[in-house]
Amino acid sequence: MSYEKKQVLYDLRVAYDGPFLIEDLFEEVNNWVEKEGYTLEQKKKLEHLDKSGKEIEWLVEIHHELNPEFQSVVRLRVLIRNLKEITLERKGKKVRVNSGSAFVGIDGFLHSIYTSYWGRKPFYYFFRTIIDQYIYNFWQDKEDGYVVADCHDIYKTLRAFFHLQKYKYE
Repeated sequence: MSYEKKQVLYDLRVAYDGPFLIEDLFEEVNNWVEKEGYTLEQKKKLEHLDKSGKEIEWLVEIHHELNPEFQSVVRLRVLIRNLKEITLERKGKKVRVNSGSAFVGIDGFLHSIYTSYWGRKPFYYFFRTIIDQYIYNFWQDKEDGYVVADCHDIYKTLRAFFHLQKYKYE
């Protein structure tokens, strides 16, 4: 199966430094994926123990089929540095939470799947690209808005999650 991969959104960033629960972060991403009806593919999960704390790298791709020819892919890259477990006192009880600096990078891709006979022919592929570029844009940017909307939605969800963690534990 041949497809064209186009990067639609470049590097939305969410950064946070403070107390939070790492399990809640993973759960927040999984809840968003289930709520939207997408599929999550885990590409990488690394943990490295250092003197300054634990470092975690988590790379996932969230897939959604827009129609038979286009697939939306949202790539999340979560980097957590200096992760330590601390004890806070809330309402007279001691609570264990993680503290560290988190960085989330979000990229959006659009996969165009050419399964028809006409889409695989080099002449028609070239001809369609020339028409899209210089005459009228039929296919190229038609589905980009869905990918950008998905990326901004997960961005707002994660930003709200980190703002809530700041007020929850401080």
